Amino acid sequence: ALVGSLGAFGARESARASQPPRTRFRALRLAMPYTFPTPWQPPQDPGQAFRESCTMQAIVSGVVGGGAGMVLGVVLTPFNSTLQAETEHLPLREQMRRGVREMGMQSRSWGKNLLVIGAVFSASECFVEKSRGRTDRWNSIFGGCLTGGVLAASAGPQAMGIGCAGFAAFSAAIDAMGFGHFD
Repeated sequence: ALVGSLGAFGARESARASQPPRTRFRALRLAMPYTFPTPWQPPQDPGQAFRESCTMQAIVSGVVGGGAGMVLGVVLTPFNSTLQAETEHLPLREQMRRGVREMGMQSRSWGKNLLVIGAVFSASECFVEKSRGRTDRWNSIFGGCLTGGVLAASAGPQAMGIGCAGFAAFSAAIDAMGFGHFD
């Protein structure tokens, strides 16, 4: 009679009450979704993980830096006075051929240098940001210092210190002029 007056809900409750307590809590635990108590949450947007990856940021910065370097190489080659002096007496066709060859060499050189600088700076800034757990100006300053040190590593410790100070100062100046993404 009691089951009939309570309906289906009362029947379930009375069946649960007849079970031993351990089984009752186990059934309750399995019904609730489990969440991991970690500070890192997986990104909701699928492209967000791609954009926040330090590796992908380094690759994109390297490609953009390499492309910009190649354009700069083409633009700045005509201002090379040694090329003009060497080709002054040659026919126009040979002057054009040497000019295009020089533009290609300068373009590759500028592209390679800016590719490396862009990739190393982007990766180091991203790693500093992830390790500090903050997004502020100091990430670019520390990333600049790391970049200057890494790029000058083959020249010795004094050059690494100078490179670190130079790149850190340049990063701070860029952020102070408002070209960074901070107020």
